[in-house]
Amino acid sequence: MANIIFIFIFIFSFIYAVLTGRTDIVVNEILNSPKEALFIFIDIYILLIFWGGILQICKDNGLIDILSSWISMLIHPLFKRLNRNSDALKYISMNFLANMLSMGSAATPFGLKAMEELQKINPKKDTASDEMITFLLINTSGLCLIPTILISIRSQYNSNNPIAIIPYIMIVSFLCTFFAIIFDIGGRKIAKY
Repeated sequence: MANIIFIFIFIFSFIYAVLTGRTDIVVNEILNSPKEALFIFIDIYILLIFWGGILQICKDNGLIDILSSWISMLIHPLFKRLNRNSDALKYISMNFLANMLSMGSAATPFGLKAMEELQKINPKKDTASDEMITFLLINTSGLCLIPTILISIRSQYNSNNPIAIIPYIMIVSFLCTFFAIIFDIGGRKIAKY
């Protein structure tokens, strides 16, 4: 469906450009967009390599285990049926930590491992467990403390103050996560009735 919408927008825009005599602008943008996208990709990829290196250094020094245990203590009430020292809770914590640092690519493997561990202890293999649903809701709510990729993109486009978005991102991501948790708890209570 998204492909159809994209094609429709492209055809409509091109027809509009022809009718208004702006085809040169459209052609220039079509030719410049791949180069611009490549530079954005390189910038983001370098950031991911940097944060991946920082993550590896923290892992080698044991800092990741300390941070993961702190996060595990904070989120354990949401995952009461999991043991505090379980692999699933450890991977969930690592996923949350990577997402909070805006390292989506680094967070994905932790999220997949968390789901794998949650599936191992799931009594109904063909149905998502409560813990899986909670993890998915919180994960997709996008809790972020340092939006490094957005800051990088804003900086690349010559923003006067690329870090000005940090408080807004923190507030919005906190509210999204808060409401995801509220809906999860409320949905479980409604499902019991």
